[in-house]
Amino acid sequence: MVSVHGDLISSMARRSPNATGIVFEGMSFTWREANERVNRLGNALLALGLGKGDKVAVIAQNSHRYAEAYFAFAKAGLAGVPINWQSAPREAAYILNNSEAKALLVDRQFQPLVDSIAADLSGVKHLISMGEGEANGFLDYENLLAQSSPAEPEVTVYPEDLRSLVYTSGTTGTPKGCMCTHGQSLASFANFIIEIPSVPREQPTLLSVPFFTGFGSHMCYNAPYTRSPMVILRKFQPTQVFEAIERHRIAHLALVPTMIATLCNAPDIGKYDLSSLRLIYYGGSTISPAVLKRAIGLLKCDFCQMFGTAEAGGLIAFLTPEDHVLDGLEIKEKRLLSTGREAQYAKIRIVDDNGNELPPNQPGELIVRSESTISGYWKMPEKTAETIRDGWVYTGDVAYRDDDGYIFIADRKKEMIVSGGMNIYPAEIEAVLHAHPSVAHAAVIGVPDDHWGEAVKAVIELKDGEQATEQQIIDFCKDYLASYKKPKSVDFVTGLVGTSGKVAKRDLREVYWKGRERRV
Repeated sequence: MVSVHGDLISSMARRSPNATGIVFEGMSFTWREANERVNRLGNALLALGLGKGDKVAVIAQNSHRYAEAYFAFAKAGLAGVPINWQSAPREAAYILNNSEAKALLVDRQFQPLVDSIAADLSGVKHLISMGEGEANGFLDYENLLAQSSPAEPEVTVYPEDLRSLVYTSGTTGTPKGCMCTHGQSLASFANFIIEIPSVPREQPTLLSVPFFTGFGSHMCYNAPYTRSPMVILRKFQPTQVFEAIERHRIAHLALVPTMIATLCNAPDIGKYDLSSLRLIYYGGSTISPAVLKRAIGLLKCDFCQMFGTAEAGGLIAFLTPEDHVLDGLEIKEKRLLSTGREAQYAKIRIVDDNGNELPPNQPGELIVRSESTISGYWKMPEKTAETIRDGWVYTGDVAYRDDDGYIFIADRKKEMIVSGGMNIYPAEIEAVLHAHPSVAHAAVIGVPDDHWGEAVKAVIELKDGEQATEQQIIDFCKDYLASYKKPKSVDFVTGLVGTSGKVAKRDLREVYWKGRERRV
């Protein structure tokens, strides 16, 4: 029985030693070879003086080494601390110091970032370069492996041991480290396998979601869990995704909604053989029904939506492939707007501000209880007590459950716009904007307004070669939204989507709220 994450790759090395395990940029490793490399790294970290429970951070783009590191941490009893490689120096330093990381693995291109904050780091003792060769005091990853034993690390790891500290994006203030154990994370996998039995087994999966995200790391572990060779992309680029699907006959992959939209908008999508695709699972944010319908038509495979939060520890609700039906029936069309039904091993309630459960079709805060729920926030007992109460995670999501048990997310509670006393949820407006033929990506925020308190602003990135004016966008929304909901202004930008596949709304708001106090 798999009880900790290190068992996943060890099991594959025993059961399918000569089958392809990891593919990355022209390199290929069998499961036996991958497992030996993982063992060598785990033993190397222990030889440096790290011990069970210590934290090891990573600042890197996706690679075979990043995947190996995750499994090595698990086998050595270390807790991984993934850091967004686009973090500002101050952000990276905060996470490294707050997590008490003792070692840091870094891509060569991000070593200048680490050099710039080295004097501010209080606990990092070992810097390891994930490039080639030693430089500027960084140990070399491959040299460490060459000098270490391929035997299994002699560390006993239990399900209740800490697997990772995954830091929130900081949209509500200082980033918080979510403490996740091996057992909690594997409980999330159980939900996944039970709810989506059609996940292909022993067929290649493509990993392009950044590993520093919870979604990305989850899919990294999912590959050996489903005995699937993992084909890793350094970062998401449409052409590389298409080429990988065609070359490796990819059967399943995970994407965030903005990635799906980008693939559908790619002008060369028709040039590639994508017929091997059987299933795309998506999550991380809401998706426009218009984008989803187009994707189903273009990619011609099954889709499933996975919903979870960092605090819930993983996946708690699913919109299954059977739910992704385009047969014209109104009830089934509406379900595409939902996040599905609660998982077998998760209990979801919709409650009012006093914690009272609400009847169907009445919006309130979504709270969840699951075996995958995190242990709490690292070194933040007050924040933990605020978010996790009597075992229930208060997610901050505004949602309702319909009569058939499908859960609809209205928006993040703290992203709600209050304009003229009316509550406005950006997700509803963003869904309309994504239906506009010229819009690639859209984000809606509230901006200061002396009369209304807040006014609705749309921030839009247009598709390549497309044009639209502010008035055209506003007029388009008039046909779908009540007057008070439609954008009062529109800004056109490029690079709206960040490396995690999401829009950093906090950064957008700061441009307009600098020097002024906002409600949340």
